Amino acid sequence: MALPASFARLLDALRQRVRADFRLGVYLVFGGLTVLVLLPITALRFAQSHTLLAVIELVIIAAILLVVRHAWRGGNLDHLGIFITVLMTSAGALIAAISPVGLFWLFPIITAGAFLAPTWLALPACFAVLGFLLWEGDALAQSGQPVAMLGALFVNGVFASVFARHAGARRVQLEQLATLDALTGAENRRALEIELEIAIAGARRDSRPVALALIDLDHFKRVNDRHGHDVGDRVLQDFVRIVQASVRRTDRLFRFGGEEFVLLMPATDEIGFEFAMAKLRKALLDLAVDGELVTVSIGGAILRPGESRDDWLGRADDALYRAKEGGRNRIEIDLPPQ
Repeated sequence: MALPASFARLLDALRQRVRADFRLGVYLVFGGLTVLVLLPITALRFAQSHTLLAVIELVIIAAILLVVRHAWRGGNLDHLGIFITVLMTSAGALIAAISPVGLFWLFPIITAGAFLAPTWLALPACFAVLGFLLWEGDALAQSGQPVAMLGALFVNGVFASVFARHAGARRVQLEQLATLDALTGAENRRALEIELEIAIAGARRDSRPVALALIDLDHFKRVNDRHGHDVGDRVLQDFVRIVQASVRRTDRLFRFGGEEFVLLMPATDEIGFEFAMAKLRKALLDLAVDGELVTVSIGGAILRPGESRDDWLGRADDALYRAKEGGRNRIEIDLPPQ
């Protein structure tokens, strides 16, 4: 049986986002487990009149689902990881103090915190929980094996943090290999597709303008023909270096293909776009081969409400075409209809 088209698109977007961002995948798994495991347990606690525990768990469930939603819509995963780790460890310790059964929840909580939060927080959070249990005393005493329980939680926290740190470092290396253009060091087209979706989600959430510029090096084939591909490669590398040095840290440069690049600029309206492009063109006056200036044509577009990634790129591409047809070494921006 074929899936509905809208549901199939949702699954495809889900797969792409999770492949591109391991931590987002952790959030989604965490949210799914919250619904499948913790929600039924909370309902059972209400049925058994364990109201206080049930209310605490409902607050945890609501917070986790809100965090997952915010992460999916492009929220800062570092900040979210810190928030959810502090919330979970605090709530886990509180539940353990109310009922010894809560001690067992501390194992998955500490493990999840190691993957969601930076090491500087995950490990101290684990030690803070252990310190609280020693100070409170009753939860460990009622477990029947206080030393064994304390030791198991300690080992769990240390190993989870070490493993998460090494896995994170390896993940960063693999992401760089998968998302960076080997020649220029700019991000590649695969990364662009993902970041455009994130930018669109962020713009819908915050109602802030976001712009992109499609940049093409003029007559680049002539550079290769006259000076060779090695020189052409150096021109592309110099172009990327100049652009990255002249734009903001939040702006992202992607190699779209050949001598064509995309510059993604969050929190940028038409006036900001024109200012940024004027600054960029001035910086690119240093891009030359044997004293001959290498110029660029630029097409820009500000994201419109409800616009798709392909339509947004298409408008920028149309603007770039007009810049080339107008004689190259020009900037064209696709303005909204009057």
